[in-house]
Amino acid sequence: MNSKIYIKIQQLIKDHPIAMVDKHQLVQLVSGVFDVNISDFDMSNMNTILLAETIDALVLEKYFSQVWQPKTKKYKYSGLSIIDEVNALKPRSVLDIGCGYNEFKGKIKNLVGIDPYNSKADVNCTIMDYRPENKFDVVISLGSINFGSTDKILNEMSKAVNLVEDNGLLFFRVNPGRMHEERAAQWIDFFEWTPEFVVTVAQFFGCDIINLHPDADRLYFVLKKRPRKG
Repeated sequence: MNSKIYIKIQQLIKDHPIAMVDKHQLVQLVSGVFDVNISDFDMSNMNTILLAETIDALVLEKYFSQVWQPKTKKYKYSGLSIIDEVNALKPRSVLDIGCGYNEFKGKIKNLVGIDPYNSKADVNCTIMDYRPENKFDVVISLGSINFGSTDKILNEMSKAVNLVEDNGLLFFRVNPGRMHEERAAQWIDFFEWTPEFVVTVAQFFGCDIINLHPDADRLYFVLKKRPRKG
């Protein structure tokens, strides 16, 4: 859950309790503070956790569909150089999680890009909703597993690892908690990745770390999924 949004909602309800029962008031408050429209929100069983999750989803959708622009060339390891690195593996299938404008389509062989917010994706869905028929040789996630609480990050990492074949590689670029400069990003909960957390994640999900180092203002790491024993 996005703690920034949840805490703000609690404050709004404390200052304006009428919003708990008056949908018009609630819609206007949320619009004024978060700049999103919750007119479709079901007030029949008012739940501030569900409200926070609804607003969080709308904030992310608005930012990544209307504001965010890729900065691929900025990154030495997780930018354009990743094209040759992945192609050198001769993968039968590659998944780009949170592909955005699907920049690697046609540049990385056998690639499928998924993204819940961008129509350029091959499949419009979140990682948690994605249900492919087969696993992939390579998974790429450049900045997409980076929003919300630790449990959300771990759930998405678990899904990413499960989507790759044994001995397959996973390429990541992650944010060490730095806010984006655009005003529309102020309510996004950027997860603070650290090298220590990368090591913990790798151990927890049965992966070996192939590479781990800074990449401009982000972290870059590559994991290899170990085969399951037995």
